[in-house]
Amino acid sequence: MTREMLYDAITEVRDELIVEAIETTPAKSKLRWLKFGSIAASFAVVVGLGAGVLSGKIPWLRIGGNTAGGGADGSMVFDSYAGPVFPLTTVEGGDGLTVERAITYDFEGWMAGDFNRRYYGLPVTDSYTLTNPTGEDKTVTLLYPFAADLFELGLGKRRPTLTADGMELQTALLAGQYSDLTVGRPGGLPSLHSPDSWEEYRELLSDGRYQAGALEEWPDLSGVPVTVYEITNPWAEPGVGNKGDGSYNPNIHAEMELNYDKTTVLSYGFNSYCRDPDGGTARLGFNAPQPPAEGSSKDPSIYERERAERRYLLVIGEPLDSFRLVGVSTGAPESTDYLEWGVDIGADLRQYETDLDSVLRTVAEQGYGTTDWNHYGSMADAPDFELYFGMMKDCLLDTGILLDDPEARYDFIWLEDLYPEVIQRVFYLKAEVTIPAGASVTVEARMMKEASFDYDCSSSKNKGVYGYDLVTKLGTNLEFTAQTVKAVNTDGVEIVRQNFGFDWENGVDTVTLDPAVEHYYLEVRRIKTK
Repeated sequence: MTREMLYDAITEVRDELIVEAIETTPAKSKLRWLKFGSIAASFAVVVGLGAGVLSGKIPWLRIGGNTAGGGADGSMVFDSYAGPVFPLTTVEGGDGLTVERAITYDFEGWMAGDFNRRYYGLPVTDSYTLTNPTGEDKTVTLLYPFAADLFELGLGKRRPTLTADGMELQTALLAGQYSDLTVGRPGGLPSLHSPDSWEEYRELLSDGRYQAGALEEWPDLSGVPVTVYEITNPWAEPGVGNKGDGSYNPNIHAEMELNYDKTTVLSYGFNSYCRDPDGGTARLGFNAPQPPAEGSSKDPSIYERERAERRYLLVIGEPLDSFRLVGVSTGAPESTDYLEWGVDIGADLRQYETDLDSVLRTVAEQGYGTTDWNHYGSMADAPDFELYFGMMKDCLLDTGILLDDPEARYDFIWLEDLYPEVIQRVFYLKAEVTIPAGASVTVEARMMKEASFDYDCSSSKNKGVYGYDLVTKLGTNLEFTAQTVKAVNTDGVEIVRQNFGFDWENGVDTVTLDPAVEHYYLEVRRIKTK
């Protein structure tokens, strides 16, 4: 699904969701909470860390294939698949070039405990000698693809550097959709799924649509009107919400009545909800911040930071039949243990009309600003905001919530759970290089290539084995006259599985690749010393 296709999808948003923006006033509640038991139970299954891990959306826990089996070509299917090294390609100007490719794997310091080699990253140099045999200079637009997610880019470990004859090239970073795979979704829509094998990358890239989509603009959602409920300055009095065991958990809940067939609700900043489509009701909640009690060791700045957080409900389609904020003493989504609003607990509420693109930008700015991009609190390596925002819209559109018959699990969307920053996809570095008539230019991509591996908690017999893949022609329009691979500094490293033809013990550390073989793999481990 390219961005053009996504744009077409927007124009096919079900008609009942495209309505004139109407000023609405919250009415007195008519809510009847009849089915909280079953709703709360189903909610507990999908919310929290467990849901994130099972979907493969939590950082550093990318869930991959079945460790019990292997690929069709003899390679291992790992729990966490890092993706292959892809070949360079061109957008324009590449016709008539002759190209030689040379890849180098450098094992110096491998598995030496260097934090900069998280998950046993391996320095890889992917070099291309581009020769222009014509009588005129050729300016070529290059695209260099690589698999990563935004968190890994923020950590500075996965974005390659491109040079031409040793001079670093100015590059633009482009992102494709996170997935174009029709995994577990009706109507041909993809699922929240990171590719977990090279075959899935082949499915993603083979017909050129994915690359074409990466070159397009992100979809514009400004044509979708939205009613926004913005909740700010939440608070609860100290001691309110005592559960009887010395702990406190006051919550603020947003109660609403709606027509599930004609209204869609997106939320941000909530951590519980229950829904009753038959009764036309829903409730979303979040923990109300309390100031530290006298003598408490809690940092007061935490309370101020929690109060400063903004929460949003975005209503698309018909207005809500009713809406109100209530305070309850516990976090249970069906709780009726109400607190006195404005005395025990409270918050400010603002309702306004806008468009989906504008309010999503507001929400994205908050999420972007509070994300610890390198896990140490520094924003120095944060990705470009517009890229983050575009990827957030990409993930939202992929849920299908704005289309006919979205899956039941997408009837409500928690915007922060779209995880645009941790879903692996193919990025592209775009650059231009001029090759003089009758001359050659060497373009090199250098990167720290993460390994594919099995988790220590798995039952795999391949713990300690790390895989590095490359593909010879997937997604490229270049014709290579030769492709070679070299491994250096391999002392202390043994090969478990491969199809390169290396024989390090007998000095065979450089091999020529067969262009008919699409996928090469090298799976290695450290030699144990006594």
